Amino acid sequence: MNAGTSGELPPPGLLLVALVAPLFLWLWWNRTRFARLMKDVPTTTVNGVFVGMVETSGTIVHDQAPAGALSGIPCVHHAWAVHEHWKRTETYRDSKGRTQTRTRHGRDVVDSGGTTVDFLLRDRTGTIVVRSTGADWTTVTTFSATARRGDALYATKAPRATVRGSVGVRSFEERGVPVGRPAWVMGNARPSAGGDRLEIGAGGEEGIFMVSLAGEASHAFNARALAVVGFVLGAACAAGGGLGLSMAVAALVPSATGPVAVLAAATLGLLAWLAVTGLMWAIIVRNGAVRVRNRWERAASLVDVQLKRRADLIPNLAAVTRATAVHESAVQSAVARLRAGASARDELRVLAERYPALTADGAFLALQRQLSETEGLVAQSRHFEVASRQALIERLTTFPEGTIARLMGVHRPPPALASPAPPPSSPARPPRG
Repeated sequence: MNAGTSGELPPPGLLLVALVAPLFLWLWWNRTRFARLMKDVPTTTVNGVFVGMVETSGTIVHDQAPAGALSGIPCVHHAWAVHEHWKRTETYRDSKGRTQTRTRHGRDVVDSGGTTVDFLLRDRTGTIVVRSTGADWTTVTTFSATARRGDALYATKAPRATVRGSVGVRSFEERGVPVGRPAWVMGNARPSAGGDRLEIGAGGEEGIFMVSLAGEASHAFNARALAVVGFVLGAACAAGGGLGLSMAVAALVPSATGPVAVLAAATLGLLAWLAVTGLMWAIIVRNGAVRVRNRWERAASLVDVQLKRRADLIPNLAAVTRATAVHESAVQSAVARLRAGASARDELRVLAERYPALTADGAFLALQRQLSETEGLVAQSRHFEVASRQALIERLTTFPEGTIARLMGVHRPPPALASPAPPPSSPARPPRG
């Protein structure tokens, strides 16, 4: 067949770039984006967790965690499996139609299971509930053993039935997240069902929920390493695709050959790869800056919410205090008249029935406790806002990432830390005695 004949098969290099390069592009994009997300979301203490995507670490706590089926170790998550090893002799026909015999080795799962429960994550600042449903787990080996037929383990931890071709060997494997181990959690912080606390679980814009015993540094390193692998192999495929394209052109136009043409085609493919990855990297940088700015805006709004709550609590606290003082004054006057011989017994009885000492004191203590909690939340919110503001400023002042983000519409925060708290929506009035 002539080199220029129509219908000639595409060169292998062109097929390679068409089929493999997009896979490496996806690998680079996915891992680069994940590494950027971990960089954009700072790791906080448990007490510093706020609504939205968070990273925190602490010790896994659970008073009644189920025990691993094989290890007996209390775990908040574990999965186990029993494999039966087999050896089978099979006949088949080769490419020339001749009957051949081969021996294959393998193993099949004969039993498996596992459990997952919610747990508490605790550090020196407090505890937070982690809702485990939907989490991606990074586990450790809690049990691993091999047993032969006749061993106690062989039959007690798995069914007695065997698979075809069994060699009488079983592997027992269990991986889990034991109670008491330090863990790193990345997920969506949200109000609990009761609304009185935060919890971490699945959901959120990013859709990432991880519970890991390996730690953030390990995941960040793996993500960056895979991103580099995807970028380098993708660049090689792009250059190979350029070579394949030059071969296709040479097949159609024999005069378009030579080292210069081949080098130009490979360079063109590499430049196309760099252009695509450069554009996608700019998008990742811009989205990361937007994520950091949104985090600061959310932090500033949290400060406003807590300041408004404090502004609403103070008038209520003052009203309860004034009401208590009015009733105490009336009772003291009635007692004085009674001691002077005046007929104040009926008045004192009415006041005793109406005197709200216990109610007023309880309300006062409750408001005082809420005010104290709010002051703590205001301090935490301000700390969160300042840290988020600083992260945003640092992101926008770095080169070249900050320059790209500013050119793509992400601006610095205004000078004020947060807007002033609005006036109380419904000022409380002292109850009438």
